[in-house]
Amino acid sequence: MRTRFKKHERGNVLVESSLILIVFMSMLISIFDFGQVLFLHQSITERVREALRYGTVNAYDATAIQNYVIYGQPSPPDGAVANYSLTAAMVSVQRADTGTPEDRIVITVSNYPFVFLSPFIAGQQRGAPITETLPYEGP
Repeated sequence: MRTRFKKHERGNVLVESSLILIVFMSMLISIFDFGQVLFLHQSITERVREALRYGTVNAYDATAIQNYVIYGQPSPPDGAVANYSLTAAMVSVQRADTGTPEDRIVITVSNYPFVFLSPFIAGQQRGAPITETLPYEGP
């Protein structure tokens, strides 16, 4: 009786394991994607904040601030490769309310790319805009 019962259940372990593996791998890849998006967003936000600090205490130069966001320094180095695949078209630097007590520098980074690995949404996506602002204190 016992051997007859086992014959009918030969493929159950394989089917159950494959179903669990599909769910587990989907969850694992989703966790990696979520972590990548958080890391990229936070890294770009921190780079924008560093550029704002540089721009608020030095003479206003939109190109230097933009380069600081893209390369991590005011001027692009020789053979420079942009960090996080940023381009000058993605970084907007503006100075609002010039000459008033509300004089501010505003930096916006938009359309920065990241890649999803998760099934059904795999491929390159664009991130939400990041906007930061600080009062201008320069000379």
